[in-house]
Amino acid sequence: MKPVINEFFPGLEKIPWISLGSYPTRVEKLEKMGEARGFTDLYIKRDDRSSPVYGGNKVRKLEYMLADAQKKGKRTLITLGGAGSNQVLATGIFGHELGFKVTGIMMDQANAKYVRKNLLLDKYYDIKLVYTKDTLSEILSFAGEYIGSMLNGGKPYFVTAGASSPIGNMGFVNAGFELKKQIENGECPEPDYIIAACGSIGTSAGLQLGCILAGLKTKIVAVRVAYPWLVTKWRMKRMIGDIIKLMKKYDSTVPSVDVSEEELILLGDYLGEDYAAFTDLGCQCVDDMRELEDIELEHTYTGKALGGGLDWLKKQGKSNSTILFWNTYNSVDLSEKAATIDYKTLPKKFHKYFTEPVQEETWKG
Repeated sequence: MKPVINEFFPGLEKIPWISLGSYPTRVEKLEKMGEARGFTDLYIKRDDRSSPVYGGNKVRKLEYMLADAQKKGKRTLITLGGAGSNQVLATGIFGHELGFKVTGIMMDQANAKYVRKNLLLDKYYDIKLVYTKDTLSEILSFAGEYIGSMLNGGKPYFVTAGASSPIGNMGFVNAGFELKKQIENGECPEPDYIIAACGSIGTSAGLQLGCILAGLKTKIVAVRVAYPWLVTKWRMKRMIGDIIKLMKKYDSTVPSVDVSEEELILLGDYLGEDYAAFTDLGCQCVDDMRELEDIELEHTYTGKALGGGLDWLKKQGKSNSTILFWNTYNSVDLSEKAATIDYKTLPKKFHKYFTEPVQEETWKG
């Protein structure tokens, strides 16, 4: 299915795009979770099923980014993330399907069961992994890998952290138009608020712009799940502006949009001690979604986002509003593939994630 947004702005057909996902993703009502949290109209957008190969929010972005890499004749994808990065894994899965070599520059993070599973899957999908201790060493390692690939004829392409770039974020501008069509078709009501995890910002920025251009009244409640110095309203505003510039380059009929920082909703109180550090509220939300709705979330992004977004909206007196949670997690079970890999075949610096304790996932309340 081609991007819905192209029907409204035909010039955007010139932007490279390749089909990786299955759309539209369903919108379902969370009856039991809504009742447990005191919300009358709580829904979920099932982007966890955006692809039968590997779901989650990265699929929409990679449809644009990998097509751009193909058009430019690139051979190697280099991307960034934490040691348990879903972004690196998604890039590896879809990148290899399209014939790219993939390198992931992986920064140290708090240990968890999903970190172990993702690292094993990285090996399964033949992703070259480079361990780094902190942000500075991650940048230096990226520069070394990129230059080395250039010199060796690898023709590298930088897949930005979270695949959040103007062209990658087009995936979620399009998602706003997908949602508009679902509303018009009677598949779901128009949300007053969309709750989304905000790590590399691109999903929230794209959705914000997509809803505005589609004429929806919906406001995005972005819940910070990564570093406070990285996830800011200023960067979100700038990302929205950069997407608009890209769109207008291809279609002059795209209207100018100027979103002020005051109009943006970015919640900064639900991150916890650090990136990937679990919180009681997030753990409780993961437990409740599993028990009440039989839907799997995780503790670094989606659990924090849904738990934090609902907590904030309730404090704002919005319990009777129509709320849509955009599930950015992957629900395709790849456990059998992970089980075929011995962690000792990973680069040695990653072995500690299999020998050191993991965080407790159970709510302590």
